[in-house]
Amino acid sequence: MRVLVSGGPEADKAAAALRHARITCNRTYTMSDSGECADSRTCDVLIHFVQGSEALEVASNLRADGIMTPLLFVAPHASARDKIHALDAGADDYLTQPFIMAELLARVRALSRRRPLLQPTYLSFGDLQLDRDLCSLSRGDERTDVTVKEMQLLEQFLLNPHQILPRDRLLHKVWGYDCDLDYNNIEVYISFLRKKLRAIGSVVSIRAKRGMGYFLDCPNK
Repeated sequence: MRVLVSGGPEADKAAAALRHARITCNRTYTMSDSGECADSRTCDVLIHFVQGSEALEVASNLRADGIMTPLLFVAPHASARDKIHALDAGADDYLTQPFIMAELLARVRALSRRRPLLQPTYLSFGDLQLDRDLCSLSRGDERTDVTVKEMQLLEQFLLNPHQILPRDRLLHKVWGYDCDLDYNNIEVYISFLRKKLRAIGSVVSIRAKRGMGYFLDCPNK
């Protein structure tokens, strides 16, 4: 499972609890910019800690941008009217503080069960297919397993074929905005993926554009 948590400092404890529960968690500070939420297509649940009365606007903007990932709001207080408006605008759940972290985790697990209805199990490009449920990569009858991080990195390429993805974007999308890793980490995982593409005999390749980033390439595509 992969969760994107956004909001002010109070969201840090939730992000830590998710990671402690061995749930992959990315942390950002706003969902007002649809570009920040592009990776919600590869997330199972979005959690946003509400600042003021922004829930209605956030929910409306996400749904207007076509982002249908299950959305959970958390707020220090909210009237019944606030909750109704947010839910009608596209939120899936609304939790008010104080709460115990076990309840938040249970709500996340419940919302994540909607994923098969909202996101495809398979992503493909050229002769390549990624099975998100099994964490496996295949070309015809040839198959190899990938790690969670390898899968998350490859998802970015498969969702944006031919598009050059800067290293800082890949670092933030896969490892989170609060990670302290450097670009060498991306290059190591790119190397791992290239070896696995060659191992299954795929014609798809991950190419580098000097000074710009990486992109997925395939002959005749």
